[in-house]
Amino acid sequence: MHGEKTRQRVFLTFAADDLPLARPVTARLRAAGTVVFDQALTGGPFVSARGEIIRASLLARLRRCTSALCLYGARTHEDDWVRWALTSATELELPLFGAALTPHHARDAERLLVRLGAELLPLDSDHIVACAEAAGPARDPRPVDVTTIAEALHLMRHSNR
Repeated sequence: MHGEKTRQRVFLTFAADDLPLARPVTARLRAAGTVVFDQALTGGPFVSARGEIIRASLLARLRRCTSALCLYGARTHEDDWVRWALTSATELELPLFGAALTPHHARDAERLLVRLGAELLPLDSDHIVACAEAAGPARDPRPVDVTTIAEALHLMRHSNR
């Protein structure tokens, strides 16, 4: 467990439609073994009670990460979940990276990432891992405290708030 705390933790997001393209990339990234990738693939309605619960869970996971990586394709900019994850990572001041799954058809997603301050990387596992490792010192996960629990309950609009 001690080694786990010192490794960089990267929040990985991509559009559900891009799963077939992203799957081999995520497998190569995980095989490197030096960076922990926290994959966030979500589906279903973004605006719903279930969606609020999912966002609260994802926000807690994002807070444990040292950076965020978006594997983007032609329709990434249309995916509410990905846009929310990228915006949340930016609000948490995480270094943000983007790598194109389909470089010739992803200009809108690229513009979104650039507008959010993302560093665009080539789709090369070694390069992505090196940038994630250099993103900053690994930080210990934020401990669960009363404020964290209250915030999650508020986001979920829990009846016991």
